[in-house]
This record gives sequence, structure tokens and C-alpha cells, in this order.
Amino acid sequence: MLSNPIIVSLLVAVIFNLLVFLIAFQYQTDKLTDVTYAATFALLAGAMLYLYADFNPPYRLLIAAMPILWAIRLGTYLLRRVLIKGKDHRFDEFRHVWWRFGRFWIIQGVSIWVIALPYIVALGSDIEQAELALQSISVPIGALVFLLGFLIETIADAQKFKFRLNPDNEGKFMQKGLFSIVRFPNYTGEIMVWIGIFIACIPVLQGFEWATIISPIWIMGLLIGLSGIPFLEVSNKKRYGHLEAFQQYKKKTKKLLPGIY
Repeated sequence: MLSNPIIVSLLVAVIFNLLVFLIAFQYQTDKLTDVTYAATFALLAGAMLYLYADFNPPYRLLIAAMPILWAIRLGTYLLRRVLIKGKDHRFDEFRHVWWRFGRFWIIQGVSIWVIALPYIVALGSDIEQAELALQSISVPIGALVFLLGFLIETIADAQKFKFRLNPDNEGKFMQKGLFSIVRFPNYTGEIMVWIGIFIACIPVLQGFEWATIISPIWIMGLLIGLSGIPFLEVSNKKRYGHLEAFQQYKKKTKKLLPGIY
């Protein structure tokens, strides 16, 4: 079983999340939820690099570096945010119910594994594939898309975080900086991050491994159709729906891509 990175990575993701769940449930806290989400991506990259890639050749280091860099930045941001907020009200209804709270952690672990599949497969590829991969145009293109997405997400998170910390902005909605271009630039950046990682992994994909394209599709589905934009749209409507300025902002500003969507 240890010879199969797909199975090993799934076990690592789920077991790690369940271990943190035991701590979170014991202390009835959700301060670990988001930071564990980010940390699991870094853990998977590090584990796959150590178990299968032998830190060589450079292609493998590049593939591992992208999710690790993203995870460190996001995890740091999310931890700082939750420490200031104190608690995540999304869990108020079931934080004390062990099986419902535990189910969330299992689903989170599996979801992370699905998103991470491209670099899991890439880091588990043989050394000949990895050596040839750097000759593919897909690698610099993927790295560039990743970098642009990383920068967009980082800047958007920093702009919104600074806006929220200012007491003068109480009752106001964010429409400055990148948020003047699209309503959810942090999600635009995150989607680009995972598209970029997938593109960079293309040179080593063979046969059924192309199914790892589920990664960017999955993250788009989560952010556009499930837990991302729909949740924020409802929240923003409750908080700012009565404001004429907010209604105008929604009409003239697209969600993710200027002039398109």
C-alpha cells in the first residue's frame, strides 16, 4: 500500500484532520479548522516529496514548492484572522455534536486530497518523467499562472483584512483595490493557483492520471457553487442589501472575471 501515493496521501489527509478534530472537539474550538485546511496541503506535499520524490530532480521541488508556499501564506493569514474573530459562527449549531463536527473534518480531509491530486501524482512519478518534464512549456506556463493567482489572492486578502480592522469601516462593504475590479478577487486568485499547479503537472500525467483535472474543477465548484460565493452572497445581502451603493456595486462589478463573470 505504501507504494501507492494516491492511497497514502488520502490516509495522510484524513488521519491528520481527524487527529486535529479530536483536539478541536475536546476544547470546543474552531480556531484550528482553517489553519488545518492549509497545513494539510503542505503536509501532503512534504510527505509525497519525502516518500516518493527523494527531493530530486528540480521539477519535483518546484511542484512541491507551489502548494507549500501557498499553504504557508494562507495558513498564516487564516490563523491571524480567526484569532482576532475569536470563533467561527458556522459551527455554532454542531460544534458540540461529535459526529457532525467529526464529519466536517473528514469531508475537509477528502476535499483537500481531491484538490491536491495533481501534485500528488506528479511527485509520485518516476525520475525519468520528472527529468523530462522541465522541457515542457506547460511547466513555466503553470508556474506563471500559479504565481499570478498567488499574488492576486495575497493582495486581496491583505486589502480586505486591513479594511475590516479599521473601525471606521463598520457597516461598510469592501469595494476598493482589487475589489473594485471584481467582487471576489481572492477566489479568482485561488482558482488560478490550482489551475496553475495542474498545468505544471501535465507533463507527467499518463492515462487515468488525467482524471486529476478534477482538482481545479473541484475548487471552482466549491467556491462558485457551494461554500464560497453563495455563502458570502447571502451574508452580504443581509448586511448590506439595504444600501443603494451596494446594489449598484453588485450590478456593475462581476464576481470573478471583469466583464465576463
